[in-house]
Amino acid sequence: MNLNDFKAADFPLTRAETGGITGGFVYILCFAGSGITETPFYVGQTDRFHGRMNDYRLASFSACTDFCVGEATRYLTGARNFRVIVRYRTSISPRTEEKRIIRDLLISGVRLLNCLPRYDYLTAGEAEERDAIHRFCDLLAKDV
Repeated sequence: MNLNDFKAADFPLTRAETGGITGGFVYILCFAGSGITETPFYVGQTDRFHGRMNDYRLASFSACTDFCVGEATRYLTGARNFRVIVRYRTSISPRTEEKRIIRDLLISGVRLLNCLPRYDYLTAGEAEERDAIHRFCDLLAKDV
C-alpha cells in the first residue's frame, strides 16, 4: 500500500495540527523506529479528526476502541521506544475506504489491531485487556 497519498504527523497530534481539519477522513496509525520501516497497525475513519485523536490520547477503558488504540500507542512509544505516526487523508466515503484499506492490508499480510476482539468494559478486567494489547504489540514488533 502506498502511504505517500496520506499526510503524516507524529502522534499525539496537537490542536494546532488538527484544529482546522473537518470533513470525512480515513487514517492509518503506523509505528517506526531505528531501522524499522513505517508499519501500519490500525486503520480508522472519522468525521471529527481532532476529537478522535484525542479519544485515543485519553484511552478511556469504557470505550474499548479508544482504549485499545490509545494503549497500543502508549506501549509502542513508551516500552518499545517507537514513533507512532498518523497517516490521514480526506475521503468522501470514509467507511467504504476504511474497509478497503483494512482488507488490502490484511491480504498483504499486515497484522492490524482492528482484528483484535473487543471487550465489554462492564465485565472485562482493565489489566487483562491492557496485557492482551501489549502482547499484540509485541507480536507486531516481532514481525518487522
